Amino acid sequence: MKNIIKDILFGVVIFVIVLLFEFIVTLPFSEIASESDRARWAFLINRELLLAALPAALTTCTLTWLLKTKNRKEAIRRGVIWTGILTLYFVLISIANGTADLMFGSIGVYLLLACAFAGPMVYAAFKHLP
Repeated sequence: MKNIIKDILFGVVIFVIVLLFEFIVTLPFSEIASESDRARWAFLINRELLLAALPAALTTCTLTWLLKTKNRKEAIRRGVIWTGILTLYFVLISIANGTADLMFGSIGVYLLLACAFAGPMVYAAFKHLP
């Protein structure tokens, strides 16, 4: 149980880091969409999430390494918990903003979640964990 709580706390850290990356990837773009242009909002949200996907994978892979993951079961547990926390964040934010159709209607959110889950799996494969 202690390990699960520790993984949840690190999941919150990953959530904050992913938010930071989402902000950073939007800095080069100065585009703003009007509130009535939902298609443009969908494009902007999708681009932001697609650009943040690789940093999310690198973050989860690095944290898996820093936490000295011992086996594949532990890597899978961390991947599931961390991806679950990110999924919960995206669901809550999209419901609060009324953008669930925009958020989950594009590939960006799914790719980001897949990359977040893949980080620990890549580490486990690279280290040939039992």
